[in-house]
Amino acid sequence: MSDYIKQWIEIIENMSNDNTYKLAWGRAILELIIEQQEVGNEVVFTFYDIGHKMLKYYWNQMFFFHLKQGPKRVPVVVQETLKCIEYYKEKTNSTKPEWFDKAEVVLLENKAFYDKQLNKIASTLKHDVCYRFKNANSKTYEIYRLNKQDKEIYFSKKWIEELKEYSFVLSQLLNYRWAQLLEKFNSSPRIALKVKGISDAKLKRNSLKKYADFLIRQMEDNKIIDFYTGEVLNPKDVSVDHVIPWSYMYSDDIWNLVLTSKRINSSKNNQIPTEDIIEKLEIRNQELLKHKTEDKYYSDLKIAVDNNYVRKFYLSCKL
Repeated sequence: MSDYIKQWIEIIENMSNDNTYKLAWGRAILELIIEQQEVGNEVVFTFYDIGHKMLKYYWNQMFFFHLKQGPKRVPVVVQETLKCIEYYKEKTNSTKPEWFDKAEVVLLENKAFYDKQLNKIASTLKHDVCYRFKNANSKTYEIYRLNKQDKEIYFSKKWIEELKEYSFVLSQLLNYRWAQLLEKFNSSPRIALKVKGISDAKLKRNSLKKYADFLIRQMEDNKIIDFYTGEVLNPKDVSVDHVIPWSYMYSDDIWNLVLTSKRINSSKNNQIPTEDIIEKLEIRNQELLKHKTEDKYYSDLKIAVDNNYVRKFYLSCKL
């Protein structure tokens, strides 16, 4: 391992754990470097390019996973990201979260607005993180050449090659530190997975058909009952819903899944359930346990009921 990579590790390991800017900045740089195909003697990244990556990270963390970025003060980059999210909601007339890579198409329809937000982010990076990122242990590590005036950073070909070789290790370190920081402000589970996934082009959500089959088998008199309304559902109009939103849980757990109509499922938009719904879910899970099925989901249900998962996760997602 070269001294240059050791400097990066030194910076990440000794980074102050009170702001996500540095973590987002470092991850954006690594992502840009990985995307480089042909490398000349020197590679230039603009603050606009870096800010675009950071907007993506914050968009997915806040819009899709509802992760808070700090205790009270809202950083400028987060403020601009929220403006983009609100613009997207207004233009689509929907509050349903969308992955950034898909939502950006809507933002680009108003390029003047979008460029304005990205330029504000770039200007913010100029005033702070661009030079502070290089500082650790009362030292300044010259891991890139900085031009604040033109809002650019420069990497030599040798640096790019070394960063490409160690990009996985460095990105894992950044993700770990980022998850550590977010755990201070959020009670949401699986934060490390959510941080790791913010660069994915799309969410890889699993099919819920197997859960639907299990829940339908537990119904009496071959009637499929809507969990929320109590109405009998047409078999062609059955949808599996996460009572506690998937964006919070980031997993499919049988104790949190119910049958409802496609219309109700699509209209929920990651809303936190009411106390009445939570009590109803707790009763539903108790009823499922009475069936004493040998199905593989029975043990998952029993563990959830014995450990009061519904109540615990519900209270956590309300914080």
